[in-house]
Amino acid sequence: MDFSFITSPIANAYGSVQEFLFTNVLGPILYQFDLMSLAEDAYDGMDWFLFGCIQIILIAVVLRTWERWAPAETQESFAKSSRADVLYTLFHRLGIFHGLIFVALSGFFFEIDSLLHDFRFDRLNVESWWPGVTSIPVISFVIYLVLLDFVEYLYHRASHSFNWWWQLHALHHSQTVMTAWSDNRNHILDDIMRAAVLSFFALLFGVPPGQFIVLIALSQFIQSWQHANIKVDLGAAKYFLISPLYHRMHHAVGYGHEAKGKPGVLGGCNFGILFPWWDMALKTAIFSEKVYPTGVRNLKVSQNIFAQQWQGLVHALREVLPK
Repeated sequence: MDFSFITSPIANAYGSVQEFLFTNVLGPILYQFDLMSLAEDAYDGMDWFLFGCIQIILIAVVLRTWERWAPAETQESFAKSSRADVLYTLFHRLGIFHGLIFVALSGFFFEIDSLLHDFRFDRLNVESWWPGVTSIPVISFVIYLVLLDFVEYLYHRASHSFNWWWQLHALHHSQTVMTAWSDNRNHILDDIMRAAVLSFFALLFGVPPGQFIVLIALSQFIQSWQHANIKVDLGAAKYFLISPLYHRMHHAVGYGHEAKGKPGVLGGCNFGILFPWWDMALKTAIFSEKVYPTGVRNLKVSQNIFAQQWQGLVHALREVLPK
């Protein structure tokens, strides 16, 4: 079925907005500071900003409305602890974080790419697996989505396995009032490591840059939905896509970050990011319709994002440095 009558106007409108912003806002700024050598990268980087704007609108309008219609728990309309989450979301989704990562790691990944080329490393090249089938952009997109989801599962589970790493990741679990804004409540060091790992494997897999941006944006929005205060029954689809209740179990006190029956001992369940298959295969899945309180036992954090970042860093260093 041809959907070009729908996609073409959307693509044209998106391109027009991108062109307008570059011509009237970003371009003049680059010219003013003699940075026109970065124009091409900056133009491509606007995708992060525009996709982020779309996500934020959807979170504010669709997901927050859904939370009011079908809440998993009764919450304040806008709890004080959620304000920091909004700032984290704006920082991550509007391209600020990804722009900084690009500047900081672009040289490193260029060297890695050259090294792989020198060793004649053959990337997965999903498009060539089954010519005529996996070469279809939608098919290759889904395959890359599944591959990167497995990488994220392993990364996420590792962050629950080492005490110093958990001290960073605990900030994400510290929220006791989970909403659609809560996904990006992370320590910056954990985010940098995660971005580096994902970018590295995307490079190994041969994910096209244009697809990579869409993959990340789609994954981010689904994760915002999974963190939302929504009680929804997916039926049999819960074995295909992680639901808000499934992920809430991962944030539940005494379940999502502690070994069963051993309070304070690292463990947990429901580590999956988008799909529950890895949890199911590795026996870390718990499907429950109950709504449990969220947070981390014996951990309180400031409402100030800078204090949160400092606290996580101090706690991580205490685990690394000699007692």
